[in-house]
Amino acid sequence: MRSLLWSAVVLGLALAPLQPAVADDDIGGVSCLSGSLHLRYTPGLTFTEKTIRVRGSGDLDSCQSARHPRITRGVVRVRATVTGKCPGPIDPASAKVTISWNDGTRTTITESAFNREGKTLHVEGDVAAGVFKGGVARADGRATGNFIAAAAACLTGGFTRSSITVDRFSVGS
Repeated sequence: MRSLLWSAVVLGLALAPLQPAVADDDIGGVSCLSGSLHLRYTPGLTFTEKTIRVRGSGDLDSCQSARHPRITRGVVRVRATVTGKCPGPIDPASAKVTISWNDGTRTTITESAFNREGKTLHVEGDVAAGVFKGGVARADGRATGNFIAAAAACLTGGFTRSSITVDRFSVGS
């Protein structure tokens, strides 16, 4: 009888549908509807192409995540090395963006690429570590400030600071 019972259990397990495995690209995700970023360039950008260190900080607000509902905002830190000149192009050689979320988790983004047209910019990067690992981060924003003042800075020692308004940030697959 016991043998018959175990046979039924084994057969039941064998016929039971398997739960789907969590796919690598099923990372949850987050979406933020506003933010800001303040960047510093050392040495400043001039009309001669050179390697420049970029450091920055900012914030993300109005964030939502179905898988991480406590996330509502984040603090952003940027460290990058770029090759560029005024008025561009600027090509990232290496970049690391760390977001410390208000729920205590972190996201580290590397392998960034960006595109700038006028004051509008779009950035994409791979989430290499932390919450949302394996996802792709995307941000759309616009540079604030005056192009005439920026051009004057390029002529007189270098453009050393910029500010960006983040219109949308998200991480998805």
